[in-house]
Amino acid sequence: MESDDEIKRLERALEDKNCSVEKHSSVMEITFTRKEDADWFETIFEDYQRESAVSCLMSMRPSGANARHKFVFNVKDMDKFIELIEIGKNK
Repeated sequence: MESDDEIKRLERALEDKNCSVEKHSSVMEITFTRKEDADWFETIFEDYQRESAVSCLMSMRPSGANARHKFVFNVKDMDKFIELIEIGKNK
């Protein structure tokens, strides 16, 4: 299980994205309130899988003005995932 410090690092890496981060026993959950942030995350998620940082994405992308875009996935390597998030912010 990821430490509180790693979760805080992930939250800092995502601070410019309007989202919440939750760590459950075996999966990570990130929920975006803005569609454009969710689109960004979904677009670069394939890179995270190729780099073996994450796996098994399940997305919930409802429509509507107040939709919350949720992604649930397994994190294999938290350090690599945070690194890829930071790289992905520049794309």
